[in-house]
Amino acid sequence: MTNQKESHLPHSSMPVIHRSPWVISGLTPDVQGAPLGIIEDGALVVAAGLIQAVGKYRDIAKEFGQFHTREHGGRVLAPALINGHCHLELSYLDLANKTEGQRRYSGDPTAWIRDLLAAREKNSQETADAEELILSHARQALRQMSAAGVAFVGDVGNALASRSIGNEQRTRVSFLLELLGLTKESAEKTFARLENMAAPESLLIGCTAHAPYSTTPALIQEIKRQAEHKDHVFSIHVAESAQEVEFLQSGTGVFKEFLQDRGAWDGSFTIPGKRSLHYLDSLGVIDDKTLCVHCVHVDRAEIEILAKKKAKVCLCPGSNRFLGVGKAPVTEFLAHGILPALGTDSLASNEVLSMWREMRLLRESQPELAPQSVLAMATHGGAQAWGTASEMGSLEPGKKALILAINCGENIGTSNDVFEYLTTAGESVQAEWLE
Repeated sequence: MTNQKESHLPHSSMPVIHRSPWVISGLTPDVQGAPLGIIEDGALVVAAGLIQAVGKYRDIAKEFGQFHTREHGGRVLAPALINGHCHLELSYLDLANKTEGQRRYSGDPTAWIRDLLAAREKNSQETADAEELILSHARQALRQMSAAGVAFVGDVGNALASRSIGNEQRTRVSFLLELLGLTKESAEKTFARLENMAAPESLLIGCTAHAPYSTTPALIQEIKRQAEHKDHVFSIHVAESAQEVEFLQSGTGVFKEFLQDRGAWDGSFTIPGKRSLHYLDSLGVIDDKTLCVHCVHVDRAEIEILAKKKAKVCLCPGSNRFLGVGKAPVTEFLAHGILPALGTDSLASNEVLSMWREMRLLRESQPELAPQSVLAMATHGGAQAWGTASEMGSLEPGKKALILAINCGENIGTSNDVFEYLTTAGESVQAEWLE
């Protein structure tokens, strides 16, 4: 039987049947938020930009046979991708392609942060219109992602001007202004900025905290409170490196040295003596609208916190590999009912902003993962993380027709072949938007 939306088809747009040897539809009913279902010789009906029905072609033809059928031989129809975490405004730096990062950073994020800050400073001094350069490169990166099949980007930036990156672009961008401050002086300045953001005319400006090692507990809590008031996602970098965990637990290591060197340490921050997730949970900021990015160095108890609070997780395999910080415990996340999102992070810590590559890297580093689950992370996982699952992330009646037609060649004989190809081919995947 077809899965049909219970509503009258719109009269303003003639429905079209799209038939394909394989249609990756939605989630299997017996697994919450996990492997995607697939239909052999499938079809879907699209009208007025919405999916009206999905099912076997023979069933679709019986119900909608009066409408035109568009054949997609040799192509798979699949949900558009969702980039769960990106810093588009850093695209102009292209730091990952200008340094021998894996050899130089060797798991030390502070060395990378120093290079990032130095590159930013150099650009601001040498460029007449630095803001326009940043926005231009960011929009170019966004267009490239869109051409590769990305429908949505969760974007985080430090400049308010970066809110405009997604204007008049095909791919939807949800922008959050990232704030931080660990000394009394910097925290006071950030609190003042937050107060301005709380004004009624600023309701569309969402703010989020950078990380537990760079932001005071009071700031984290206030930013989270405003996120709740404005009903948007609270995204925060969490447990990206072992050094972060060391700093929060003992107040020692490279992060302490880095903060002192930068003049970002005045002794007012009380070392929590806890691991990253335990610390954030003690602040009361972990819930179902909290998006924890990276989560590489988390233990079982922290994973249980995430699962209990229904918090979201976003993995960034490419960035983690570039910085050498390790790999996230993905199998444990899935075992606890957590379907992570996938994100590219930025061109400052990743060579390419390709979601297809992120899937390939995740499969390479953790071959025990089922390819269906990995594709689900790049689609439904991102939609869950950003609260857009009612609109996108799978091909189901009532959702937007954000559909990719993907050339898979002649070597696809089974559904397993489909998932294997999509999650290992990387940037060689040829995806087109289904108009």
